[in-house]
Amino acid sequence: MSTPHRHDPSALADATGWIAVAFGLLFAAFVAAQLLAGPSSADATVAAHEKAPTSEAKPATVAFVTAARDIPVYQTAMAAPATATRAPALAEQQITEGNLRRNQTLSAALRGQGISAGMVHTIAVGMSPVFDFRYSRPGDSFWLARAANGELSEFRYSRSSIERYALRRIGSGDEAKFVASAYQPKIDVRPTRLAGLVSSSLYEAMRQLGEDGELANDFAEIFAWDVDFSRGVRAGDEFSVLYERRTLVEDGREEYLGPGRILAARYINADDEHNAIYFDNGDDVGGYYRLDGSSVERQFLRAPLNYRRISSNFTSSRLHPILKVRRPHPAIDYAAPTGTPVWSVANGTVIFRGVLGGLGKTVKVRHAGGYVSFYAHLSRFPKGLNVGERVGQKQVVGYVGSTGTATGPHLDFRMQQHGKYLNPASVQAPPGDPITPQLMPEFLGMRDTYLDVLDPQPLRVLTQEAGL
Repeated sequence: MSTPHRHDPSALADATGWIAVAFGLLFAAFVAAQLLAGPSSADATVAAHEKAPTSEAKPATVAFVTAARDIPVYQTAMAAPATATRAPALAEQQITEGNLRRNQTLSAALRGQGISAGMVHTIAVGMSPVFDFRYSRPGDSFWLARAANGELSEFRYSRSSIERYALRRIGSGDEAKFVASAYQPKIDVRPTRLAGLVSSSLYEAMRQLGEDGELANDFAEIFAWDVDFSRGVRAGDEFSVLYERRTLVEDGREEYLGPGRILAARYINADDEHNAIYFDNGDDVGGYYRLDGSSVERQFLRAPLNYRRISSNFTSSRLHPILKVRRPHPAIDYAAPTGTPVWSVANGTVIFRGVLGGLGKTVKVRHAGGYVSFYAHLSRFPKGLNVGERVGQKQVVGYVGSTGTATGPHLDFRMQQHGKYLNPASVQAPPGDPITPQLMPEFLGMRDTYLDVLDPQPLRVLTQEAGL
């Protein structure tokens, strides 16, 4: 995405910047025009239901407001290189194909289908610049074409829908040689809107709309600083998301690869409405911002793990469940199964990793602003985590356990600032950097475009009595 020059005060730089802004707005307007176009036979509204009386209404299992609209915007592709000579038609070639079984090498798979040891060697040597078959795994597929005289024409190897490798014969006779390449089929990326109501969980709501858990996880990641999706989700919460749907197009067939980047998101609960807009703020560095251009990201996450419940809150006096004496409990205890990953709530440096008295196995991380976070009663530490190591926000620093003085598996989470304990639930963390004034016009134009698409009509409740 083009962005204005921010440091050159000359008139030429200013003009260039405004041209970039105009280009960005035109692009966003184009996307909106496509998305807001009238529905076609293949793009109809899935369901429209009137809201049931509030006194008798039951929470919807899910409300699907508009169809997932597939509007082509751009494509990505890494086409396989063209050969110098026309390859023989498939009808003139002998085709061998298959998949690797467990504990099976490519050599064994090919030899088992009658391919000579010499041809297997040619393939292994020819493919070595792009792929090492020692890293083959069960399920990998292969496809081999031989000419009528038995010579190798082409070999293809696939590790996934988008990770492909090929070895092709170029030329003929004494001039023939093999060229290896890594390539990717054409991928269509289309903006799609999904909206609904939560019944039990965000994950389940999106799954019932036909999406997998990856989109729900990405959505929760965006609002992780404002919404605790492990505990703060309620039936009737509303969500809407505009995201990129990635579809593999090959041989006239389409295969859905999963969700890509989220462009805009909204979550409405009983307490507040949360909005986020994706914006590239220059140098290919993108992030999510609120409607006023402030950063969605904050210094600290709301919770350091996915948990079942809070078993004990921060308090100045608590009866210890084991010692049977009253003492301060400067922590929040999160009950979770043993082995649940625990992550750092912010970027920082590990300053302690070991056993800390009754806290058992503990990790302490120092953060900017004089903050230190504690993660205690851990069952184990991740490999490679050592004192002095820099860790990123949401990087795993341990796993839930019950070491030390603990009655059961849980995380004892504490925070200090300048040596004084703070209630983690009330820490007001500063936000990240906002949109710069130079980029604000472009951001506002994109924001308004995405909002028009994100919420084109009021959300209407779909109840089980209405036909679900």
